[in-house]
Amino acid sequence: MNSKVWLPLSCAVILSGCNSTSQQAPVQSLTQETDAHKKSVIFIHGAHSKGTAWSTVQSQLTKKGISNYVVDLPGRKTTIDPKSITLDHAAQSLCTHLRSYPQPLALVAHSQGGAVVHKAITLCNDVNISDIVYVSAVAPIEGAKPFALLSKQDEDHYFSGITYEDGWMKISDTSAYLSSFTEAHSKSQQQFVLDNSVDEPAITGDGKVMLSKATLAPINKAYVFAIQDKIISLSSQKKIAESIGITQTYSLDSGHLPMLTKPFELAEVITQALQL
Repeated sequence: MNSKVWLPLSCAVILSGCNSTSQQAPVQSLTQETDAHKKSVIFIHGAHSKGTAWSTVQSQLTKKGISNYVVDLPGRKTTIDPKSITLDHAAQSLCTHLRSYPQPLALVAHSQGGAVVHKAITLCNDVNISDIVYVSAVAPIEGAKPFALLSKQDEDHYFSGITYEDGWMKISDTSAYLSSFTEAHSKSQQQFVLDNSVDEPAITGDGKVMLSKATLAPINKAYVFAIQDKIISLSSQKKIAESIGITQTYSLDSGHLPMLTKPFELAEVITQALQL
């Protein structure tokens, strides 16, 4: 893996982008509402993030009485060999976590986390996944690599603050990183982003996902577009959503990290998408 390979890596909800399948929320019976609340919501972070990035979103769901959990994928610590954190390894780790949570599971995946989720579906078919909400996430299928649908401009923005070094994609320029990954302007919000950011194992983004579209089809899916995203641009997000047949979409006026910069708005969108 060399430095030129493309890797990662509301309430201001824009109403015109919300729930493109229907402008009116579906009516649920009491039984359906009860079943919905039985779902365990699992948050899966993307590249350069830690599980704690979801903490504010988690707290909002907890206040609503919704069971939720967060997964820390391998590679959050630099004491590990980054070359060992393949996409397969990350997905196997996710499978282990998913088996430990009450079923069924509603997964909320951000960025590269979408690729880890898709790889995991091919490895742990004993897990009952009822829903996936993609938050500015990649969603490779049919042998594609995680970032196959991203543009050259997305890549350039990514590498403005990231440098490949010894198997790691390192945050080498914090100012450029903040500018490309977020729309954050206040010092406190920028610091919050940096506190929840890490260097990323490079090899994770270089795997392939053999998940078939037919296998993915029965799972309820929604996509949350991040309008100001420069890492996975809006045009790239729309290509990704279209590639897996998503029609239920929402929009947030945020950069690539809405769980850190628009957590309350994102929490509301997730509860709408999952009908919780």
